[in-house]
Amino acid sequence: MRKIGLLPFTILYWLITYTRNILFDVGILKSTVIPGKSISVGNLSVGGSGKTPMVIYLTSLLQTEYSIQILSRGYGRKTKGFRKVSSTDDAQSVGDEPLTYFQKFTPQTTVFVCEKRHVGILKMKEINPESLIILDDAFQHRYVTPGLQLLLTPFYEQFITDWHLPSGNLRESMEGAHRADAIILTKCPNLTEEEKNFHRSRYEIYQKPVFFSKIEYADLHSVGNPIQRIKSILLVTGISSTTSLKKHLMETYRVEELKFGDHHAFTERDILEIHRKFDTFANKEMAIVTTEKDLVKIKGLLSENDRKSYPWYVLPITVKMEDEEAFNSMIKIYVRSN
Repeated sequence: MRKIGLLPFTILYWLITYTRNILFDVGILKSTVIPGKSISVGNLSVGGSGKTPMVIYLTSLLQTEYSIQILSRGYGRKTKGFRKVSSTDDAQSVGDEPLTYFQKFTPQTTVFVCEKRHVGILKMKEINPESLIILDDAFQHRYVTPGLQLLLTPFYEQFITDWHLPSGNLRESMEGAHRADAIILTKCPNLTEEEKNFHRSRYEIYQKPVFFSKIEYADLHSVGNPIQRIKSILLVTGISSTTSLKKHLMETYRVEELKFGDHHAFTERDILEIHRKFDTFANKEMAIVTTEKDLVKIKGLLSENDRKSYPWYVLPITVKMEDEEAFNSMIKIYVRSN
């Protein structure tokens, strides 16, 4: 919902970001071209656009052929500076997304965090000069220039219909989309070719290929006390948007939600609150369900007794590209080019 009363602040924010981009465009602020091959996954808006699943998709696609290093800011971590994610780290030391990548792809892929991307990239290249670098959420970090920039926008919250912060959700002007090499509409419903062509036409001004992706949900996986049959769910999340997730779950289950803020750092007190909430209406056919990104922060807080007493489940997700062959071909052509 657009906040008209914040329009003066919106104009000020637009002016600041517009001026910053102009300074980069004319070369007053310097941007370093990343040596070798690099892919950036980003967006123009705050909130969840599906960057984490896309980083996972790209890594899964390329890791058998290439040595990959993933770089993230490590949002929400308590540490500072450049850091390689290791088995002794938790979400507080490196952030939830980097820890998710590490747990999925180690040892084939290495994961790093650094709030200053250009500093992180220099150090990563010292460690492995031949690596392919995947940048998580670096579209506005213009001090580095990746070789391929993927711009994501959620289907139901496309940036071309949004306003700047704080009236809307845009981090910068939609003109920034001209820097992208491809635009991906994420979290799409089932679309006809006519509907796809309509949405492609909305982005013709950018003269970039437009792709469509959707979230595919796997079966619930028990990480606590398994139950024989699930009819209802207490959904526990610390992500920016649960709209698609709730819609999927509500097709099969009755859903109650306990929603924390985006990147929420769960505590033992939160676990007690979750279990108290569950106990108020729990029955033998109710489960506690969370996301993979939240589980990396929650599971270390669950005692052995918690796992035995409560039916915790995780819902894995993957990205499905509607034009998978064309999209994969674009990625591989870039990576293999001289």
